[in-house]
Amino acid sequence: MKEFDTMTVTKVGQGTLPKWWREASGLSQGGVIEVRPVRDGRNSIILTPKPARRRGISGKGLLKQFSRCPYPMPAADRNELPFK
Repeated sequence: MKEFDTMTVTKVGQGTLPKWWREASGLSQGGVIEVRPVRDGRNSIILTPKPARRRGISGKGLLKQFSRCPYPMPAADRNELPFK
């Protein structure tokens, strides 16, 4: 038996999840939550929001985007950090 399942909360709230809980847990725009059984004899569950995946671009995709730039990009200025 799996330790937990996942469930998607839509922007509308998918079912009976209260709006105050969705806002407090950062799911007002939707997201994914983990559903874990408590096994207390009353069929209780624990709902835990999963952190959102990091979005963005890195590696080869970033290099590909920079290669499409019509103008050369100047090198960034370096700041020397003070050492103790």
